[in-house]
Amino acid sequence: MKQQKKRFSILLCSALFLFSSCESEVPVEKIFLDIEITKLPGRTTFQLGETPVFDGMEVSEVYTDSTRKPNTNFDINWSADIFKRGTTEATVSARGRSVTFDITFEGDLIDTGLPVVYLETENQIPVDSKENYVRTTMVIKDKGEIVSEKSLRMKGRGNATWTYPKKPYKLKLDEKASILGMEEAKDWVLLSNYTDKTLLRVGISLELSRLMHFPWTSDDRFVDVVLNGEYIGNYQLVEPVEQGSNRVDIPGTGYLFEKDGYYQLEPNYFVTSMGYGYSFKNPDPEDDLTTQQWEYIKNYMDDFEAVLTSAAFNNPDNGYARFIDVPSFVRWFLFQNILANMDTNLYMIKSDMGDSKVEMWPVWDFEWSVGIGWYEGARPRPANYYVWNSNAFYYDKLLQDPAFKTEIRELWQSISVTDQILEYIDETTTLLEKSVELNFKRWDIMNQRVSVGGIPMGSYEKEVECDRQFFINHINWLNEEISKY
Repeated sequence: MKQQKKRFSILLCSALFLFSSCESEVPVEKIFLDIEITKLPGRTTFQLGETPVFDGMEVSEVYTDSTRKPNTNFDINWSADIFKRGTTEATVSARGRSVTFDITFEGDLIDTGLPVVYLETENQIPVDSKENYVRTTMVIKDKGEIVSEKSLRMKGRGNATWTYPKKPYKLKLDEKASILGMEEAKDWVLLSNYTDKTLLRVGISLELSRLMHFPWTSDDRFVDVVLNGEYIGNYQLVEPVEQGSNRVDIPGTGYLFEKDGYYQLEPNYFVTSMGYGYSFKNPDPEDDLTTQQWEYIKNYMDDFEAVLTSAAFNNPDNGYARFIDVPSFVRWFLFQNILANMDTNLYMIKSDMGDSKVEMWPVWDFEWSVGIGWYEGARPRPANYYVWNSNAFYYDKLLQDPAFKTEIRELWQSISVTDQILEYIDETTTLLEKSVELNFKRWDIMNQRVSVGGIPMGSYEKEVECDRQFFINHINWLNEEISKY
């Protein structure tokens, strides 16, 4: 009996031993807990406008037993606007977990090959008014080197263009200065070209004005602009239309006046007997324009219109040519029709209150030109049209004079601009290549219909080629039409 109890005790102990041994060999379950960054990317600081690349980043999975396992299947996202200076968080995500790290955008704009205009307003005050100037400092860098530093005031400008997200601006330097090789002056404008998907229409038009030898053409430079630490796009720095020895070179008492649809917003204007509204650029409508000067030009234009609408409008001695400089009206008509400009700002000058005649120049406002504006069909649009139909401005009557049409034909035959404009398009698209890419990242409108612009073509290259082909087609059509004059 004792022997049996002993044997049972041995068996029980053996069983307990085996049970405890088996229990200790059951593995503890290893559970995934989180992810962690084990190595930051090679760079976490980037230039303004630079798309971050996170080469060299390493991420690990963390488990309950404190072990780690590399994870190469992770995503990195950031909400930062790459066009604004500052620090933000980037988020690394994998297996339903996330972890963040800081990235910074600072310093200069990435190189696009264009000069960069850096504007900093006093206390970072936003430029949100066309009436109120904001104190500003300007630094211009070209190829990373400072080429200009100026103190100035700036404000918004434009009419319809001011309503777009990408704003145009007026700059007024504290002192006259040359900017990027242009003539010295205080006043400058930054044109935004928001509706122009080629960014070329202003440049093409100013180049054509130079080729056609207008007495003065605004000088211009393409630039990129950073305002208060934010990249706001590709702009054109342009000389505005104003009286001055380096610009519209007429006497200080001479007339520089404008016809457009916003004349009633100006501080002083007149409306002619035919209903055309004109405002003043010179003399200054608020400070310098006298009642005598206002009455003189109003009566002069009324007298001109009275003759133009009379039966003897083209009388060699007493007709319209007594009032206007005919060659300037001819050149202006051809210029606008070469561009097929659907919405012009019309400037005229008269040098004095004496024997001078009204001249048609300078040229401005090319937003709806080169096949764009108030058209819903396929592009390039048909090229067989003038920019004015009947009953439009003074040309409907001027074109009834055979002598006026003869002057148009003779000037047309004496100019050759097609090759030069096509060369300008090709050279400028190459110049703007990197800036174009950055601008349309900032303003993602390539596939959007903007205002009365044409149906989008889908890419910058297609937009340029469309305009290029329209220009060729329109020149060919004008050749046939004007040969009949």
